[in-house]
Amino acid sequence: MVQNFGIGLLGFIVVIGFLIFIHEAGHFFVAKLFRVRVLVFSFGFGKRLLGFRKGDTDYRLSLIPLGGYVRMAGDNPDELVAGSPDEFLSKPRWQRFLILFAGPLMNLLVAIFFVAGLAMVGRQEVDQKPIVLEVTKGSPAERAGIQPGDVLTRIKGEAISDFDDARLIIAMNAGTPIRFEYLRGGVAGTTTLTPEITQGEYGPYGKAGIAGGGMEPIVGGATPGSPAAAAGIRAGDRIVGVNGQPVTALEGFAKASDDAKTKPLAVELERGAERLTLTLAPSTDPNFEVSRGIEPKTRLFKLSLFPALNYSVGENWRMLRITFTSLGRLFRPEGSMKELSGPINIARISGDALRQGWIRVIALMAMISLQLGIMNLLPIPVLDGGHIMILLVESVARRELSMRVKERIQQVGFVALATLMIVVLYNDVISNVLRINKG
Repeated sequence: MVQNFGIGLLGFIVVIGFLIFIHEAGHFFVAKLFRVRVLVFSFGFGKRLLGFRKGDTDYRLSLIPLGGYVRMAGDNPDELVAGSPDEFLSKPRWQRFLILFAGPLMNLLVAIFFVAGLAMVGRQEVDQKPIVLEVTKGSPAERAGIQPGDVLTRIKGEAISDFDDARLIIAMNAGTPIRFEYLRGGVAGTTTLTPEITQGEYGPYGKAGIAGGGMEPIVGGATPGSPAAAAGIRAGDRIVGVNGQPVTALEGFAKASDDAKTKPLAVELERGAERLTLTLAPSTDPNFEVSRGIEPKTRLFKLSLFPALNYSVGENWRMLRITFTSLGRLFRPEGSMKELSGPINIARISGDALRQGWIRVIALMAMISLQLGIMNLLPIPVLDGGHIMILLVESVARRELSMRVKERIQQVGFVALATLMIVVLYNDVISNVLRINKG
């Protein structure tokens, strides 16, 4: 428990700390570019814990590590603005806009470059076709008329290229009616399905009651020390049957293995021109409980620089659309504040990613950075987007709003944001207390 907490805290500091630093560095460097006097560069809010001063700037670490800020001379409606040329409000609106936009822009660039970098490093991918293999009885999918063998083509207007795309959209639309488009025997069909709200490890998510993927029943390898390795399973073997029942997809083998956890499996294979039957013993190792050590066939996904950047822009744009869909749900009856992750869940997710390696940490950073960038551009007072909105209003009106009006707008935004943070923190604490009590 203590070890998990320590890893989670370290993961949180690494992930959120880096993204906050990058965001605030964007504001800082563009402010410096336009010769604005920067008074404070802070990681965290509240009381100053430690730091150092260089020139006009106090570089500090503050008590509450849930954000950060750059304070510039003349950017606070509460303070007396002297009209000095190095003050924020003395600069032209276009310069102020660029200073405000620089923070979210840095987060968006991190998302793009990190995803592109991962694509250039390369990874082994399992080819999961968007085929429905099983429909749970009484599930939303069965009620909507989805059948085994259906090939999913679009969900909620999003093109489906593999089954993971379907899982993601379903998970993020709990309680929301969504349109499914599919092919059944080559004939196009449509239906509407409402994923049921299911409580998961990190909060509520949508579940439709379908299993799929359509992975070819070809063995990618046998994990050393597993029942598959002991039985002589080799890479390239094609599984054609389990316990006398035909198998057309690797998921069919996994289901048969799961149904007979404590029993041996008679696996029929094709190995070149040879056909043979091998017996796989049950395993007490939870890592092999379902797969029995049979690894799926994978393919290498690796891109050069410009294709990787193009891929990254497309992936981030897709995630952006899904993010806006999720935000829109909060303003509809089917949405819930419980779907927002607070610092405790983010720390747990970050810790899990850290345990799985730096590749997973970088992927998590890219996802969170994209969402931070977009959230900060929302026209909510206190956030960068709120300040940008005021600048746009002033540009249209061709005059500055009074300090009193700006102060009131900031106060309303602060109260709204503080209320949201309290609700998220409350849900975060309660969900994790319940999880601990359940063991």
